Amino acid sequence: MKNRFFFFVLLFCIVLAGTSYAQKGDSYDYDVLIKNGKVFDGSLKPAFESDVAIKGGRIVRVAKTIKGTAARTIDAQGLHVAPGFIDLHTHVDEGMTFPENRACLNYLVQGVTTVVVGQCGSSGWSLFEKAEDQMKSWSEEGIGPNAALLVGYGTVRRIVMGMENREPTPEELERMRALVKEAMDQGAHGLSTGLEYRPGSFAKTDEIIQVVKVIEPYGGIYHTHIRNEEDKLLEAIREAIEISKKTGAPAHISHFKAAGKDNWGSVKEACALIERARAKGLRITADQYPYQFYSNYPYESLIPSSAWRGDEEAERVTTEDIEKIFDYLRDDELIELYTKVTPYIPLSEHHQQFLAELPRKRLVSFVARSLLNTSNFQGPENSRERMLFLQRMNNPEDAQKIRQEVKEHVEQMSGSERIVVGICVEKELEGKFLDQIAAMKGKPVEDVAIELELMGAKVVPLHMCEDDIEYIMKKDYVGTGSDGTAPFYGIGLPHIRSYSTFLHKIKKYGLQRKTVSLAHIIRSQTSLPAQIMDWKDRGWIKKSYCADIVVLDLENIRIKTSISNPHQYSEGVKYLLVNGKVVIDIGEWNGTLAGEVIKLKK
Repeated sequence: MKNRFFFFVLLFCIVLAGTSYAQKGDSYDYDVLIKNGKVFDGSLKPAFESDVAIKGGRIVRVAKTIKGTAARTIDAQGLHVAPGFIDLHTHVDEGMTFPENRACLNYLVQGVTTVVVGQCGSSGWSLFEKAEDQMKSWSEEGIGPNAALLVGYGTVRRIVMGMENREPTPEELERMRALVKEAMDQGAHGLSTGLEYRPGSFAKTDEIIQVVKVIEPYGGIYHTHIRNEEDKLLEAIREAIEISKKTGAPAHISHFKAAGKDNWGSVKEACALIERARAKGLRITADQYPYQFYSNYPYESLIPSSAWRGDEEAERVTTEDIEKIFDYLRDDELIELYTKVTPYIPLSEHHQQFLAELPRKRLVSFVARSLLNTSNFQGPENSRERMLFLQRMNNPEDAQKIRQEVKEHVEQMSGSERIVVGICVEKELEGKFLDQIAAMKGKPVEDVAIELELMGAKVVPLHMCEDDIEYIMKKDYVGTGSDGTAPFYGIGLPHIRSYSTFLHKIKKYGLQRKTVSLAHIIRSQTSLPAQIMDWKDRGWIKKSYCADIVVLDLENIRIKTSISNPHQYSEGVKYLLVNGKVVIDIGEWNGTLAGEVIKLKK
């Protein structure tokens, strides 16, 4: 009786599996057959009913009805099928260095099948490695999404010149050009700059032009975090256009926006600049993330540094103080200390060579910054600084001055009506704006700001406005770039864009606000990014294209992340295929790492 029971159970499982999978060993026409779905093909056309057949990692047929056998059949009845999403701007490379984050799961569950890394002037590989090292590691060990790498000019400048604020010598410039050429030879797609960050901010336009000229013969692209996204936005846009004009390389503007309420509306003139350049034949494009706040750590202090520190600036621990301590150690002792804290273990040959070739002063600085940071000795959590601040608050004259500085700071940030509490020990305040809390407590805004700061509350100012976000979104040359990371799940406080950008854009701006059509949004996340990156076999649901495909349940998209609890995966992706392999299956990751490193085709 027991044997008969197991026989019938086994027979039932075989019959059940046959509804979705062909029997092992059977010949079949396709690897995967997606049936009965509505397809957004990457164009501006509305979704249409179609089946999609995949074999050998490629789309082999798109038709109203496809007959034939398949190893796996997905019934997409009531669902929408689209090309896998391409994220034009991410910082996931640092997180993906570690096997734990290699899947980049926070992006797979959004429907992202390809990421562009190495942004804002930081190369898509570690400072002490080569492009080929990262490519080899990811190719051998596996990654979740496909990845294309950029060489970061900030990284290159740091290798050659350290953090020095000066023009390079002719020899230094040639060495930097050589490092960029080396990366391009190894398969990098282009160059990125972060011109608001050191050391990229030290580079003048002519210097950047000389380096961007290196990537042009390869067909590389210039991605730029422009020099200013606030009151000098137009100047920064003009600089990007000039670099493209004088080098011949396409220029792509990262996370396009106007930050600061005094600058809202300037995106219209910025777009006009871009459009005039495009009309002259220059290849200028951009990406955006659809949120009103920025930074991978979007939480800001309510007390300006001048008010917090007062006249005690000279008494604070500085980077130079820390470096003086480490300067007492020999080179070998410094390197020994460094090996005890670096996560890049064991040290590779390139890593060891990098350390050995650092000049003494830079070695001391590099090791000191790897072990200690001045932020450890600053802020409300630091008992010394807290005590000094409260002593000043006990002096009526100082207290009045501090309150006035805080009041002005709040207004400059974005105004009390646009600063929202994300995390607070008084949980009922989370999600409320500063002016609302002041009204609840019956206190002036500046007093509430000081109170919140001292209790360790985390607040997020809304630096951008919805009108600008929607104006930019409507442009046909603006793709989607999350500017997000691959964080350790549950650790830290990342921007919610790392968990939600693509589905949030579809739900809020396509389904709810109807700012643009769904087809427009899908195009901005698929065929447009592919066109910008000059990929001729990705970003479309077309025959012979790579089978990077997302199957969406548009009626059940759930954005669960929030500034109070950012580590929450989005829902709405029922199936995801990367290079023809199913990786998200009925909404769950199945453990498959199907991504590939996409090298620039010379």
